[in-house]
Amino acid sequence: MKLDPRTILLLFCAAGFAQSAGAAPPEAAETHQTAPLALTPTEYNNTVADLLGFPRDGERWPKRAPVADRISPRRTASKGVFSPPPPPDPWPWPFPAEPGADGFEGIAQGQSPSSYQVEELHLAGMHFGSYALLSPTFFNCPGWSDLPAAEREACAATSILRFAERAYRRPLRDGERTRIEAFWQAQLAAEPIDEAVALAVAGILQAPAFHFKLAPGAHNADELDPWQLATRLSYFLWDSMPDEELFRAAGAGELETAEGVERQARRLLDDPKARPAVVHFHHQWLGTEQVLLIAPARRAFGPRFGLRPHLRTARDDDTKWPAILGPIRHSMKLETELFVEEAIFDREGTFTELMTGNHGYMSRNTAPIYGAAATPDEGRAAVTRQIEYVTASVGRKKPLRLDPVVLDPVQRAGVLTLPSVLAIGAYAVQPGPIPRGVRILERIACMEMGDPIEGVESALPPDALGVESTNRERTAAATKPGECNSCHRRINPAGFAFEHYDAMGAWRAEDNGQPVDASGSLRLPGAEELNFTDGVEFAHELAASRRVRDCYALHWTRYALGSRLDRNASGLEAIRERFRENDSVRELLVNIATSDLFRTPGPGLGLGADG
Repeated sequence: MKLDPRTILLLFCAAGFAQSAGAAPPEAAETHQTAPLALTPTEYNNTVADLLGFPRDGERWPKRAPVADRISPRRTASKGVFSPPPPPDPWPWPFPAEPGADGFEGIAQGQSPSSYQVEELHLAGMHFGSYALLSPTFFNCPGWSDLPAAEREACAATSILRFAERAYRRPLRDGERTRIEAFWQAQLAAEPIDEAVALAVAGILQAPAFHFKLAPGAHNADELDPWQLATRLSYFLWDSMPDEELFRAAGAGELETAEGVERQARRLLDDPKARPAVVHFHHQWLGTEQVLLIAPARRAFGPRFGLRPHLRTARDDDTKWPAILGPIRHSMKLETELFVEEAIFDREGTFTELMTGNHGYMSRNTAPIYGAAATPDEGRAAVTRQIEYVTASVGRKKPLRLDPVVLDPVQRAGVLTLPSVLAIGAYAVQPGPIPRGVRILERIACMEMGDPIEGVESALPPDALGVESTNRERTAAATKPGECNSCHRRINPAGFAFEHYDAMGAWRAEDNGQPVDASGSLRLPGAEELNFTDGVEFAHELAASRRVRDCYALHWTRYALGSRLDRNASGLEAIRERFRENDSVRELLVNIATSDLFRTPGPGLGLGADG
């Protein structure tokens, strides 16, 4: 049976991917020798956009070239109303999410290849391959399509090699150059030149050297080479590949010293690409991208947004509540992003500001959640973002305007009192002090809580309206038994601190007709005792906590290295100590980038011990 070039490409790249991403040998946990880190879905899409010179906004990409329908056919046609299926959006490619580790993508212990993933990588490579023909940066000669045939072929050949070098993020090795040239010639002999170019680019986008951030075998060296260090640095701070200046610095040997790395780290943090990358970390830290899945009950919150609490008849379809919830979910997510970006890049830039600031943004959709406690801030500009949501089985797009506001410091303090964080820690009707408390202990204080007792969900208070007593009293009674108390004596106080906020994150003074009691105390490892009267005071206590600052620094260091680094790893204490003295988030990132941990292979390329 004769295989066409596309099938050969898929089989070859799938085999290379599987070999490079295969499971680590049993001794890997001891030796830290395992497969390098693969690009995450976010990193893949950002890298492709930067490689091709297109913006990170699919709406601004050109329509795909005609050759795309030849090399990247649409998925199997259905027999329904959507036959034939529409072509995929230009960008980003909708990869399946990584399993993750501790809530973060890009961690070695949370990456595992699958046949589905390999297939999607193939489809994405074929899809983006045709965009090389439309790229403003791909060809290294002007007017490529109008050149004489021989000059077009020569220009395409050199452009493909240059593209491969940028895609692999280092100079090509002799064997690689030979294979790419041979593959290009094979495509050129079999296909029209535009299709040959697209297939050659698709092949590069499916090569292990593109998919893995650091080359196999690097963990056997004492130091990362300059190209590997440039790659680690750019994916740490940009979620994407190095730019020309970082490539230049690597080639000039400027990354061989901590001072050289520091100069580049500061430059990268000053670039606009650092902002979404830093925001992306905080979404993972807090789990706030899950806010797009919240499902508060209409019977509890419909009246807040002008709806009856119930439908007129049981057979009515509820289309109004989903139409209201869609923009609310997106607004909560965007409000979180704008708060984090402003706190770190436009204000003091400290962990204290992140945890206690009372600036924010609000759309007309979330205005009923904030109420009169949010006042307009005329000193900052409004932001408009495009959102997509589904209502009545129809996808909708609309611009969403978010206005800057000043939040009442009595009611709001930092990220933990944003509606997004509070809503993901709630049920359909009532707040969830247990999930809220667990999030604080595990994500903010790095305390391992373990799995709950099997069947414990049945003992929780009902998530209903018309209940007796307060949410705090019902939760305390349900978790009072001795087998629960060992964990809940820590979980409950951390969750009860936020009882002033309902299941959608709105502030409330009363619960079930009684004054809210959000006071408590929490003892953290290290003998720290936090005492508070409410969530705002608790947020200030957490911001000043040594344990919490150490935890935040640990999360960032693990994220930078792509490994669940042991909390007692050599070199980590110096990073934490400097962050305790100066809680600037930007300085923390620079300190991580210039540390020995970051500049040497170590556990960042292997399986770090569980912390």
